[in-house]
Amino acid sequence: MENKEIIQELDQVAPLLNTIAKKPVQTIPAGYFDHFQVQITPDNSTIQAAGAPVVNINTRRKWYTLAAAAVVIGILAIGGFNLVNQPAVSSNLGVVINMEQIAKMDINKSVQALSNDAIDEYLKTANALAGPENSLHQYTVDAISETTVAEISDEELQLYLSE
Repeated sequence: MENKEIIQELDQVAPLLNTIAKKPVQTIPAGYFDHFQVQITPDNSTIQAAGAPVVNINTRRKWYTLAAAAVVIGILAIGGFNLVNQPAVSSNLGVVINMEQIAKMDINKSVQALSNDAIDEYLKTANALAGPENSLHQYTVDAISETTVAEISDEELQLYLSE
């Protein structure tokens, strides 16, 4: 009864499975074990069959691959050691930032020592990097009149500075 239920279920789920023959798939030809090259004696010890050629594994190639792997590991180890032992990060190797000197620095005196050309160059660079939407010329000076930095004349700036 169970066998008929299984066949019916297989017809519904996978009809192709019922079309496969139901004989053993792995069979041995008749007399297969009679034609071995190695003869077995009655005391179950084997008799030496005809010798196969001995193939020498190329040991030089093995050493070359081991040497190449050792070189790669050595390069990676030296690179990692140099990466870990780098000095403090600085964009200019001649300039080292010392926080004690910065704390003691007189900012007003340092800015006054700058030339107008250096300040103009810095402002041009800062505006170019910031983009037009973040430019210094976009900021309003007076919230009431909405005057921007670009609209202030040099005379007005000089008058403001002299006050």
